[in-house]
Amino acid sequence: MPITCLRSVAFLTLLVPALALTSATGGPVIIYLTALIALTMMAGNLIQRWEPFALKELVPMAIALIAPLLAMLISSSTLGVWSSSEVEKLLRFALAVPVCWMLLRVPRNWLQHVQWSLLFGAFAGAVMLIVIVHSPSLGRGAVSDFGGRYNAVAFADLTIFFGLASLLTLPWKLSPWPRLEAALKIAAVPLSIYGMWVSQTRSSWALLVVFGLVYLLTKRQWARRTKLVFLGGLIVVMAVVAAVSWYAKDSRWQKVVSDLNRYEQHDRDTSVGIRIQLWKASWLMFRESPLVGVGVPNFRAELLKLQQQGVVTEEVAIGYGEPHNDMLGALAGYGLLGLLSILALYLIPAAIFWRRSASDDPVVHVGSQIGLLFCLGYFVFSLSEMMFRNMRSVPIYALTVVVLYALTSARTGLAQQRLAARR
Repeated sequence: MPITCLRSVAFLTLLVPALALTSATGGPVIIYLTALIALTMMAGNLIQRWEPFALKELVPMAIALIAPLLAMLISSSTLGVWSSSEVEKLLRFALAVPVCWMLLRVPRNWLQHVQWSLLFGAFAGAVMLIVIVHSPSLGRGAVSDFGGRYNAVAFADLTIFFGLASLLTLPWKLSPWPRLEAALKIAAVPLSIYGMWVSQTRSSWALLVVFGLVYLLTKRQWARRTKLVFLGGLIVVMAVVAAVSWYAKDSRWQKVVSDLNRYEQHDRDTSVGIRIQLWKASWLMFRESPLVGVGVPNFRAELLKLQQQGVVTEEVAIGYGEPHNDMLGALAGYGLLGLLSILALYLIPAAIFWRRSASDDPVVHVGSQIGLLFCLGYFVFSLSEMMFRNMRSVPIYALTVVVLYALTSARTGLAQQRLAARR
């Protein structure tokens, strides 16, 4: 297989974390371009027989990435309701499958350089949040006008992930200046946390818990006492974070309690109250059509019906087209098939990363930790935000997860050995 094509696909996919928060077009361009290269190489391999296809290792990721598209096709065919934007959005997940096939043939040490992309994403995301929020003429609501054009919640979610993922790469030394490299990785954490803090995003804090649990569960060699000490430290840290967040000026956590009290008094159009209405509405839509849902394009129309029944307010019925929850969005739009597909998207790769984290190889071990943090982090973020609200967000997940999958695969280790033998 032409090494130039392998280098091109590897280089482009490694750019995705760096471009996630800084460019609205980078991810979409890369997924189409790399998929085109990969499909061309697969066709060439069919003719030239450069090497065995070895599709068996591709099966788990193919199931995870194609499942949302299949759920949508079945639901839309059954209901007779189609959305071109939904087709294209979910097709982007599937396009990552041939890219994964190419990446499995890339030497592992190439893919290890994903750490620089993660590190850049952490610094860029944090700096952008701090500058935008603190600018008198901008503020929190203006975050979606810059870079990747995500709202403050998704922007903060990705920023804190990049920061914590960079910390996990501390055992890797990929530069001639290991001390400076380590210092940058450590510095990315407080900077990304501060960026998340100024964004006033509540759900992003959950990733600290996920990080602690991922780190604890992947340290199988630790003695029970060490694990208990670590767990106790994690609890103390989270308690301090909770206390500081609660008593901070303009605390949005206190606003949660206020919103709940207002909701009980039938003042439902608050930040929390709107979410509760949307979640309840999504559950009722699922009950209306449990297997295939009501169809994503019908969500707004269903909200209008529920407004007439007094389930949601006029503001919710007119102003919202999704439930701020990927799980409930899939459940309402595509029924049980949709829920199973979104769970497969997160949990199949997570299970693979969990198994691979037992490796003694520091590259595989760390890569698996990052992969597990990524999948479980997205899972948690999706409980209070639509992480795949638009098509731009799909390449971030789809391409990053296949890079980490390939990085931790035994096949890329063999590819590295073969390349070294040629030299």
